[in-house]
Amino acid sequence: MNEQKDFVTMRVLFSKTGQARYISHLDLNRAMIRAVRRAQLPIWYTEGFNRHAYLTFTAPLSLGSESVCERMDMRLCEAVEPRQLCDRLNAVMPEGLRILSAAPAVHKAGDLGFARYRLALPYPKARVEDFLRQETLPVEKKSKKGGFKTVDVRPALQDVTLTETEAGTALEVTLPCGSSDTVSPSLVLSALHAFLDDDADCGITRLQLYTASGEIFA
Repeated sequence: MNEQKDFVTMRVLFSKTGQARYISHLDLNRAMIRAVRRAQLPIWYTEGFNRHAYLTFTAPLSLGSESVCERMDMRLCEAVEPRQLCDRLNAVMPEGLRILSAAPAVHKAGDLGFARYRLALPYPKARVEDFLRQETLPVEKKSKKGGFKTVDVRPALQDVTLTETEAGTALEVTLPCGSSDTVSPSLVLSALHAFLDDDADCGITRLQLYTASGEIFA
């Protein structure tokens, strides 16, 4: 049985795109455990009666969203060279999941402060600009107790950029993440749909995670 001190923690950066965006967090966890076993990595198991492979995810992604910057922490019984770890995992990874890099973790989960997203909007840039000019952007948000409350997401939108695309407009925005003040991109889309009185499908891609001080979450 492993002593708790006998492990190496690696932070794995991976992408979740295409059909993989419809994999729930629970199924993602199962897929990663299967991949780790198939790759024959020396995974560390928790102590106790119900032992399980130690994998944790930073700010799990909402169902239906894509990402090029997901983080997974993995405890190993012995060190594995990062490039080798990535290659072994990618050889058994399901379609839509791709390991990008691996390195020892630098920041703690509590250091997470912001996430940057790209929203693919099927609307002309001018209509999106009208939306962003609003002083308030009220939207209903579900509380932890199960009820709903009205929140204004306008102050949460940081570093907003707009780019015209063939399909409409790409909106990139940084939002609070990892705390009680977290604002999801789906809330922003709800406010946009309410403003435009339209609920067309919009794509969400998470681009990067940052600490509260603005460093890349590593």
